[in-house]
This record gives sequence, structure tokens and C-alpha cells, in this order.
Amino acid sequence: MKAKKCRIYVITVMLFFLSFLAGVITFAQIADKAEIQQEFRKRLSESDGVSVYVDVITKEKSEEESMTSQLQEDVEWELEDADIKIISKEDLEYAPGRPRLGVYLVMYKEPGVKDVYLYSFRVTHFEDATLTRKYQFAEGICWDSGLYIGRERTSAMRGVVKSHVRKYINDYLAANPKPSQRRQPEQTRY
Repeated sequence: MKAKKCRIYVITVMLFFLSFLAGVITFAQIADKAEIQQEFRKRLSESDGVSVYVDVITKEKSEEESMTSQLQEDVEWELEDADIKIISKEDLEYAPGRPRLGVYLVMYKEPGVKDVYLYSFRVTHFEDATLTRKYQFAEGICWDSGLYIGRERTSAMRGVVKSHVRKYINDYLAANPKPSQRRQPEQTRY
């Protein structure tokens, strides 16, 4: 009986310790995520627009083309609505860093369920970069939504992607405030 009580106490203490440790790790991850988001915002500063690149992969070619076109329009509309300059493909070569916003979506139609897809997507702002070793060309990620996986209908899927584009827009605007958003220096009277 005494041994059983001792085991219960040991297990209780271990569970309490593991719960405490899990809480500390979760808190550290939240702090790390906030730090990463701050770094992403800094990397977007002094940007003067972005070119939009949408890539959709699915089994049906017609669905792929349709979704690519719809997402391209959705993303460009969101950027225009936020007064973020969209750099054309022709002008991209002359833009410093060649800033690109990539929206990548992979869709798989679930058999037996009408208009429902398994999907994964990612929204990424990347620019040209140079590696410090050997000064070789690379593409640097300046902002990343992370990889998301879900199961939705087409319209809901577009909404989820647009919500991540809006997160990008919020970070972009925080790093590049419009002239009217910047604090004006106070005028002194003479």
C-alpha cells in the first residue's frame, strides 16, 4: 500500500513537472514567433512595391488555370486596395532586389466529396540576395506565412489564402508607412 502511494506521488510530481516544462516551452515558442515576425517586418522596410507570382498545382489543368487566375486577381486586388505598388513583370528587372510575392498552392480533389480539396499553401516575399561566401546569387526570404495545410471548398480556400495575404500587407505597411501615416515633426512658432 505504501509503495502504491509513493508511485502515485512520484507520477503526480512528474506530471506537474512535465506540464510546467511544456508551458515554458510553449511560452518560449510564442516569444520566438514574435521575434521572427519582427525580423520579417524589418526585412520589408524601404520596399517600393512587389511583383505577384501565383503558382497552383492540381491534377486538373483547367482547375489549375482557373485557380491561378482567381488567386492572382485576389492578391493583386488586396495589394491595390492597400495602396501597395504592384511591379509589372517587365519592370521587375529594374526594381532594386526584384521583390516578389509568391503564393504557392497545392490542391488535391478529395474523391467522393463534391468541391472539397485537401490543400497546402504558402505566401512568401522574397528578393535577390548575395551570399557572403563567394558572393554568389541567392533568393532571400524576407517574409513567410509558413506552410499551411487544410481541407476546404474552393471559395473557403481562397478566403484562407487571402487572410494570409492580408497579414503580409499589415506587416508590409507597418514596415513602410505611407507619408500620411508618418508622424509629422511638430512645428515651432517664432
